[in-house]
Amino acid sequence: MWLVFVILFGGAFYDLKERRIPNWWVASAVLCGLGLVVLTASEGDSFVMIFSFFLRIGAVILVFFPFFLLRMMGAGDIKMMAVILGCLGLKAGSLAVGYGFLVGAVLALVKMLLQRNLLKRLSTLFVYLRRLFLTKEIVPYYIAQRDGGSVVIPFTACLFLGYLWFLCMTFFI
Repeated sequence: MWLVFVILFGGAFYDLKERRIPNWWVASAVLCGLGLVVLTASEGDSFVMIFSFFLRIGAVILVFFPFFLLRMMGAGDIKMMAVILGCLGLKAGSLAVGYGFLVGAVLALVKMLLQRNLLKRLSTLFVYLRRLFLTKEIVPYYIAQRDGGSVVIPFTACLFLGYLWFLCMTFFI
């Protein structure tokens, strides 16, 4: 549990400071997670645990990669979600990531309300989705030059807060 805490804390720090998570940080997180899996595997079960670890990581990347292609989510955020599920397993990892999505949704809503651009952002989303389905042309949803940095939320920071929420739900309830 503490290893995932440190991984997400560092990822959140980079996300808030630089608006990206360095690949060396993600690679370190994967190696630490792999070490955790190997150390906690029962004797003779290491291969299955390692395979499951990489299967969960690959599944998360496969599921969320379209969101990266559409520029709706950053690659580092997807990689951090993959590390969470790799380390925690499918059930606990999905809960932690789900809580992170809830934190992100609330943060995005509050941000749009404070910036008074909720209707504009919803309109932009609906126009984008309509265009995507009608033309089948993949174009980026977010373009920094057009949209600016004020519409971006640091999602790995949301994942970190979601993990804290998960820990509270696990240990205190």
